[in-house]
Amino acid sequence: MSANRVFDRSLALIRADPEVKRRYGEPLKAYGRDHGGHREGRRNFIEHTEYVDKEDGSKRTRVRYNLEGKFGTAFIFAEVSANMSSGEFVYILVQDKTNGRVHTVQDNRAAMTASRLSAGSKEAMSAMSQLLSGTKK
Repeated sequence: MSANRVFDRSLALIRADPEVKRRYGEPLKAYGRDHGGHREGRRNFIEHTEYVDKEDGSKRTRVRYNLEGKFGTAFIFAEVSANMSSGEFVYILVQDKTNGRVHTVQDNRAAMTASRLSAGSKEAMSAMSQLLSGTKK
């Protein structure tokens, strides 16, 4: 749940995403923001927020950092929840800095909502997932 761990794991998934590689080019470089002081010019501070979600009461960590490739730059937004297994994300979003378009690498918000609303019932979970995703079985 630490900001650096969320950064490292989300960056691995982003580097593996073919759409991100196509849009921004390789090699992909990720960095935080300058934080001033005696270490000015170093961009290793990962902006992050730790909070407790109002809806499900889970502890969450949200990070924001920069991505740069030879074809462009983007902001990365990633969030993890203590209620999810290790390696899973609430979401990972890539927002292009030039035009604001958002590419979704991973988004589990609908599944988390379905799980919360179904209260553990497998049948209700399946029905809610289908409703939220718009698919039929």
